[in-house]
Amino acid sequence: MVESTDTQSEHGGDRVAVVCSNCGQAYRVARRLLGRRLRCKHCQQQWRAKEIPADELSQYRKRAAAGEPDSGHVGLRSEDAISGSSTSAIDMGWAGKQLGRYEAKSLLGHGGMGVVWRAHDESLRRDVALKILTRNREESAKAGLNLDLFMQEARAVAQLQFPAVVSIYEVAEDQGHVFLALELMEGGTLKEYVEKHGPIEPRKLFDWLIGPVKALGLAHRRNIIHRDIKPSNLMFDEHDHLKLMDFGLADVAGEEVSERLRGKAVGSLGWIAPETANGRDTTAQSDLYSLGLVMYYALTGKSLIRGKTRSKVIAAHRTPPTPDFSSFKKFNPKYRAILERCLAIDPKDRYQSADALLVDLEDCANFDPVERRRQRKATLLIVAISAVTSAMIGVGVVLYVFLDLMNQQAKAREPARVAPAPSSDEIPSENLPTD
Repeated sequence: MVESTDTQSEHGGDRVAVVCSNCGQAYRVARRLLGRRLRCKHCQQQWRAKEIPADELSQYRKRAAAGEPDSGHVGLRSEDAISGSSTSAIDMGWAGKQLGRYEAKSLLGHGGMGVVWRAHDESLRRDVALKILTRNREESAKAGLNLDLFMQEARAVAQLQFPAVVSIYEVAEDQGHVFLALELMEGGTLKEYVEKHGPIEPRKLFDWLIGPVKALGLAHRRNIIHRDIKPSNLMFDEHDHLKLMDFGLADVAGEEVSERLRGKAVGSLGWIAPETANGRDTTAQSDLYSLGLVMYYALTGKSLIRGKTRSKVIAAHRTPPTPDFSSFKKFNPKYRAILERCLAIDPKDRYQSADALLVDLEDCANFDPVERRRQRKATLLIVAISAVTSAMIGVGVVLYVFLDLMNQQAKAREPARVAPAPSSDEIPSENLPTD
């Protein structure tokens, strides 16, 4: 059986059995893939994944209509913000195949331009994330921008080389298939974390985001606009460090493909800025707006921009709803100010750089109410002790002065004593009269 998961990590480990509706080949896949279209590696038939009880696997042969595969076009990608959004076919045929020095092992995820497989590099004896362009070079050249964007992503990530950016190891081609070998992230996405654990405590979230915001600041300084900031593009490594990934839709200065896409609505529905939805250029401030949407989602467990249809989601992007902070837990004015500034409709009212946002994030991440209360109590105690000590010293000084004054007055009231006249016997010899 082919094992697969929906993201770069096999996070969660919840597998279910599915069966190809055409040939009956069984697979074990991540539960999150249920409802999506898979392509059988044996008969190439597409079918919508449905969980099959183990005792029914041998009898299950039900046929289902196959939908259209992913077109791979560039534009606004459908996301979870749309109820009942369509799904795209996932090619399961790479299992066990060799690309360059990498052997594909299990599916990690898929997107508009390609699929991501966990693969093993026997030369270095490590696993990597292998991002494979959906179409081969010849098909991609006919289809449009996918190959150009794929190569642009590789160059953009190579320019950054930052700890909070998922690293790229190699870009190569084998048998007409172009692929990227990327750092394998074992901790799952921020989206998965929220789905499993619920809303995140503000200080923890802001601390996690410090690295990605630094990476975003570096990208902006190098004239790279990400254009696809969303919870599923932020992933944890095995040390719980959050990293920024997927520069597949980035606007990179000096790249021809980026120049051709400027002014067009590019990104993922549910996570774009108002100006993007209105057909204006996506800027660094647009990335910060998207990051604000990510923070809102992580803090509440739900997206700010939602709708039942694609057109309703786009309309919500053009005139965004006012965020409701009343239900936020452990939320103080500093936290609210960050979100309000990131989510300002007018880009001029937002943070003007990721570095400016970073200052406030670090301030909030380091702000510990419990520790602050402890420090305040300790300070008040020290002040109180100092005041008491000063008061005691003052009383002691006053008492000393008062007693000294009383002693001087007592001496002043004593009668004066007259010294007795010396007797003749006591007169010094040198003063005695001579004969």
